[in-house]
Amino acid sequence: MADKGPIWDGIVERNGLQKYRFEEIAAWGYPDNVFASDYDIVSDTSKARRFGFRDLVDTEEMFLRMFSDFRRDRVIP
Repeated sequence: MADKGPIWDGIVERNGLQKYRFEEIAAWGYPDNVFASDYDIVSDTSKARRFGFRDLVDTEEMFLRMFSDFRRDRVIP
């Protein structure tokens, strides 16, 4: 994603978005590490639940809410 700054600048201009730099809108190194793994990543939350951490967040609902907030705040089109 390192070379996508100019594309983002064009999207910002065309859509009248807030002028965040491309490097400010995401932690681009995170997906590089997650998706470049050469082994399977397995997560299990059962131990946390056994120790009383039972609250959960619906992932789809969270993303839809976040995208709605970003649109409202003119961060994304």
